[in-house]
Amino acid sequence: MRATERSVAISGFWHEIAASKFSIFSRNDGKIYKNTMNIIVKIQQDLKDAVTKLNNLIISCLKSDEELIEKVGKYLLEAGGKRIRPLLTIITAKMFDYKGDNHIKLASAVEFIHTATLLHDDVVDDSTLRRFKPTANVIWGSKTSILVGDFLFSQSFKLMVASGSIKAMNVLAKASAIISEGEVVQLVKLNERRIITIDEYQQIVKSKTAELFGAACEVGAIIAEQVDHISKDMQDFGKLLGTIFQVIDDLLDYLGNDKQIGKNIGDDFLEGKVTLPLIFLYNKLEQDKQLWLENIIKCDKRTKDDFVKIHDLMVKHEIYNETVNYLSNLENEASKLLNKIPVQNIYKDYLFSMIKFILDRSY
Repeated sequence: MRATERSVAISGFWHEIAASKFSIFSRNDGKIYKNTMNIIVKIQQDLKDAVTKLNNLIISCLKSDEELIEKVGKYLLEAGGKRIRPLLTIITAKMFDYKGDNHIKLASAVEFIHTATLLHDDVVDDSTLRRFKPTANVIWGSKTSILVGDFLFSQSFKLMVASGSIKAMNVLAKASAIISEGEVVQLVKLNERRIITIDEYQQIVKSKTAELFGAACEVGAIIAEQVDHISKDMQDFGKLLGTIFQVIDDLLDYLGNDKQIGKNIGDDFLEGKVTLPLIFLYNKLEQDKQLWLENIIKCDKRTKDDFVKIHDLMVKHEIYNETVNYLSNLENEASKLLNKIPVQNIYKDYLFSMIKFILDRSY
């Protein structure tokens, strides 16, 4: 396939939403969900040996003399996470013809960092549902969630050391710090109760989500002993993927279906979080409507009626189109970066497929 063909245009699901101007609240056929899942399932099947090693290592690292740690860990494993981030590490390392097993240790470290941040996030956000199941804090309480999250962080650092790569350790340690910093920045912005700017939103996304995607790709290149500029290109590619992932996530908070995405719709809005679709809407409103929206965000609580009104305004002002255009630009950047990488193999194809998976996901 030529480089010019290796672009994964935003397809099906999001164009349908933008063109028809209806919410997927009423969409129950599951067609897009199944098609999108096929991509990740195919990659996992093709990488079966590596995925098995990954899962076995994760399970072994969850073993503890304290039964509660194993119980919470097992619950999280059975929740059915897609393992996107560790897959990126594995695929990147294999794309550069890495022959050892240390990429599995780094991939496991990436997954532990991710899962630890989810545990902590659910406590901070008081979330009750994730991946179609009650969150750990609902079942075991916030204290347990925080402490098990800390345990997972400690395991991630043990795995980094075991990988034997100081450069990879540095990348993941730095990413962990930046993610934590991003959480604090988001909390500060939330407490300010105002409509943040696109630049502020992008900075939060870069820290909270994109950073770990970038690190996941970068350490795959590092363990395969790639030169610095190639590792940096892979980091930038991962960050673009992470940004796409988060923007889709934020769009699903307004467009999604609880039964389809596995968590409560509207949670971010009800918590007062200002994300890209809301910023786009605010920028299109007349001054009186902007004041109305500012007052909603300033309130101690927002209602489901507020959410419905916001959703209807988004349809009226074609916010879905604007968000899809924003995503399309990110996709083009990601494809260009990947096209720059001087290898051609099945693993590179998998990374292009990951762009499509993340773009088209409806859950």
